[in-house]
Amino acid sequence: MDVVWLHLLAFLGAYGVMIVFNFDVLALPNTELGARVPDPEGMYLWRTLHESTIGQMGIVVTEQIDNTDLLEAWLKMNGLKAIMYDITGTREPKVCAETVARILAAAGGRKMYFDTDPNTVSATYAMGIPSYLVCQPYVVRPEWSTEKKMRGWDSLVEEIDRQALARSEKNWRELE
Repeated sequence: MDVVWLHLLAFLGAYGVMIVFNFDVLALPNTELGARVPDPEGMYLWRTLHESTIGQMGIVVTEQIDNTDLLEAWLKMNGLKAIMYDITGTREPKVCAETVARILAAAGGRKMYFDTDPNTVSATYAMGIPSYLVCQPYVVRPEWSTEKKMRGWDSLVEEIDRQALARSEKNWRELE
């Protein structure tokens, strides 16, 4: 069984699987970066995938951070080793999706993205990046606690349907 596991790890590493996490998956919300506590489920997901991808992991931070030393110290203190990170400074889904696409393009190979924001997941999915929505129901982010109607899940479902329709309408004989 150990030989099979080693072959799988070598396969994943040989094909350059790159996984990018949004920092919100890894840490519970708080007012300052240094006060953010690691999220147990996000950390478990990171550690599981970090081992199987031989460390090809990146992080996108949507907070405005002036001192990257504090971020690096937080990552080191919590045992997170990312090969690259980027700070967007905004939670705008399109900006975050473009940042993720830029990181994954630099890494090449196969790719994945994990986030807690359904709008950003929808935007990255629209760009053709396999994206996973990490649901943490006990955490209500301040920007989601308003009285307005939430449309995140519907927009994600619409994007999945749009992609499926586009895939079914494609004439595969044109590629020959």
